[in-house]
Amino acid sequence: MAEATLRDLVHGRYLEAAHNIILVGGTGTGKTHLALALGHAAIDQGKRVRWYNVVDLVNYLEQEKIRGQGGRLVKTLQSMDLVILDLC
Repeated sequence: MAEATLRDLVHGRYLEAAHNIILVGGTGTGKTHLALALGHAAIDQGKRVRWYNVVDLVNYLEQEKIRGQGGRLVKTLQSMDLVILDLC
């Protein structure tokens, strides 16, 4: 990733523009590390951030549905400025 692109992401302009970021690469290339660093930068800017492992998130949503509490987590996610989904 180009240094200028990384600096732009750290400033969080993509959040204001409501753009998504997808990090693609092989195992061990630093995608999770970069995503977490961007999350921390967003928190430092006063943004509300949550991180989820995708498998755990799907399981949680299924359990929520079984308990008859479907939609609770969705409401929480809608209030976030940034949601990081990790497929690790």
